Amino acid sequence: MRGNFILLLLVAIAMMSGCDGSVKNANSSNTNTNSNTAQSFKQPDPIRPTSAVDPAFKTCNPYFPLVPGSVAKYVINYSSGIVADLTVVVDAADEENRKVFTQRSQLVDRSGGMRIVQTITRKFVCDGDRVQILSELTDGNIEGQQSSAEFQYRDNSLAMIDPKSLSIKGSTWQHGFRPVYRRPGQPPSVSDQPTIIVFEVTGPEEVITPVGTFKTIGVMRKIKDNTVMDYYAPGLGLVKRQAKEGTSWEIKEYSGLKPQDM
Repeated sequence: MRGNFILLLLVAIAMMSGCDGSVKNANSSNTNTNSNTAQSFKQPDPIRPTSAVDPAFKTCNPYFPLVPGSVAKYVINYSSGIVADLTVVVDAADEENRKVFTQRSQLVDRSGGMRIVQTITRKFVCDGDRVQILSELTDGNIEGQQSSAEFQYRDNSLAMIDPKSLSIKGSTWQHGFRPVYRRPGQPPSVSDQPTIIVFEVTGPEEVITPVGTFKTIGVMRKIKDNTVMDYYAPGLGLVKRQAKEGTSWEIKEYSGLKPQDM
């Protein structure tokens, strides 16, 4: 069970960061556990932004719209058969003479069979019309076991490039981080090597989602041989994600965000 717990935690973190991952082994080895624990799993209270949306607010990058007060909800279908719901909310505050956007994401196993609840907190700042990521912290509870992971990003790590560069097929960028994993009663586990994510713009593509059809820009992200396709719609941000191994995300609901024509 302990090995499966670690695997699941790493997979969920990897998917939030756009890496490839598979939960096939963990899912198959816990089939009996799923059926026994699904009824006892209590769904957590949903997260909410701390303030309402300001109608006058203008985001620095429409493809990565950090709108304070906004909410986006996704359904995640893992290749193993697990289905999870993901809620993403955004808040903002002035820190060290700059506006820092805090994005909180709550991932919950829809069936309750695996009893997975994770909260991911990421912080961003605008650099002109580019978006830099400052930090990322995941707190997880899987099968009643607590754990956390911190991604220590390099300085000036870009989460999203400027819209002009994003419109050019073949544009690339990358960022790196060093993961630190923590479990109660144990010393932190620090990776010896940084993780490097490489991004490449694949061009415009029309994407169908449960809430509509959108004109998007496709971005492929790679970590070694693992690839994920992300599709960003102006005004909404990420609307669809497809991993090489079969896991997919789709936006199913949003508020405080508005699709834009570019």
